[in-house]
Amino acid sequence: MTVFLTLDAADGLELDSLELLVDNRPVAFRLFSPREQSAQKVSGMRPFYAGHLGKGQHELKAVVTARSANRDFVRREAVHPFSKQRGELAIQLSLTAGAPAFEPRFSFAEVDLARETRDPHFHEVGSADDQHAPDAKREDRHRAGYELAEKHRRAGAFRKAGEVLAAMPEGYWAAAGYLNLASDFSREDIDPSRALVALRVAMAMAGAEDDNERGRHLRDQALLRAGYLAYRNGELDKAIGFLESVSLDSPSTPRALYFHGLALAEKGNHRAAMQSWHRARKFPLAYPGVAEAWIGMGRGYDLAGFLGQAGEAFLAANAAYESERVVLQALMDQVRDEGAYQALVTSVKASDLEWFLADSGSLQQPRLAYLLEFLRQPTEQRAVGRVATLAAIEQRLNTHAHDLEVFTGALSSSPGSVTEATASEVTQLLQANGRHLAQLADLLSAAEDELDKQVLAYLERQDQRMVSALDRTEQQIAHLYEYLALESLGGSGS
Repeated sequence: MTVFLTLDAADGLELDSLELLVDNRPVAFRLFSPREQSAQKVSGMRPFYAGHLGKGQHELKAVVTARSANRDFVRREAVHPFSKQRGELAIQLSLTAGAPAFEPRFSFAEVDLARETRDPHFHEVGSADDQHAPDAKREDRHRAGYELAEKHRRAGAFRKAGEVLAAMPEGYWAAAGYLNLASDFSREDIDPSRALVALRVAMAMAGAEDDNERGRHLRDQALLRAGYLAYRNGELDKAIGFLESVSLDSPSTPRALYFHGLALAEKGNHRAAMQSWHRARKFPLAYPGVAEAWIGMGRGYDLAGFLGQAGEAFLAANAAYESERVVLQALMDQVRDEGAYQALVTSVKASDLEWFLADSGSLQQPRLAYLLEFLRQPTEQRAVGRVATLAAIEQRLNTHAHDLEVFTGALSSSPGSVTEATASEVTQLLQANGRHLAQLADLLSAAEDELDKQVLAYLERQDQRMVSALDRTEQQIAHLYEYLALESLGGSGS
């Protein structure tokens, strides 16, 4: 199903946001920038959402927030029931706002997709970068295919999921689908061959991704999982080959180095294993595999027969874990004082959405490492996204308030420049903007409180992970001292 947006409002409507829900489930949301708002005044039709939907009766809901030509803020919604049959369905969502009330009105209609795509004005409405609309539409379709495959996969229909993925073009979403299938195969099968095949396909698909960074990081995840499966199956050379192909500047690198060291140690090459663990130790302890690499160094010295160096390595690991607990406690205190968004997100993000990919050296920052690990889960991503969206709206409303205050001051300095009605309208706009800011403050506070709870719970889990690592190193140190004591007693007796 594809939903197209048509704006036939002339100067009567300035869109702020548009949200679509299918069967009360949010499927698309767009916050329009000022530049995009000016582009909306061109008539035409633009794809707004594309996804897969089962046959039967459904309900499409549209929710719009906008400012009308008389400068009132409005929020309107409309519901459109429809029947989905086999094949492609296209629905045209039209927004109008006629004079004199400039009241936003929705209308829904099924359209002839073949005829409309021949219309020269088909892609003219929407964003200022409409020349890229075909790419955006293709991305939506690929993601919709991935979501359909995920639906089958979660239901246990792995064959159907594979058929959907096999029909998809190469790229990120197909690779992500095969990566998830490989995880299921590794849990279901004792023999890892089926999972390894899925991972190899995921690597090939990710390699065809136009967005090199996104594809590279997903390929690293596939290589890491393939290396682990091969190691678990005793195929050490194959595991080493996979793990050595992982990039050295991604969040997957520390765990890959740790498993690489394990595979080398299994082959008896303890020196090379410790080299891998030494490189993993240079990453922050937030990343999986780093804490284990610190312990691995001590075990490597132990297995190589250097007991003194083994004791020193375990003591160094203990000191690292204790130091990390201090960092975690300081970060938790900062979250309680300033809020999680300020402490963990604002302090490290850059101007674009993929700021963390801009500099591989930034992966060495402990604060950024914890943020990246926190954002691995969808619920955590949504919590951060909710605060970010509300903060952006607050910034826009504050800008409006500042502009209106400057305008009010200018009017006050020249009383006869405008009519009394115009001055009163400006005052009303300023008051309405203040009310919206007050309402938004409550929403933002609730979203920030929820994010604070999630971040603090995550940091507590990280602290417990350090406590467990400390217990393990202390046990290793105790066993080592016990062995040295027994050896010393044996030497005295002889």
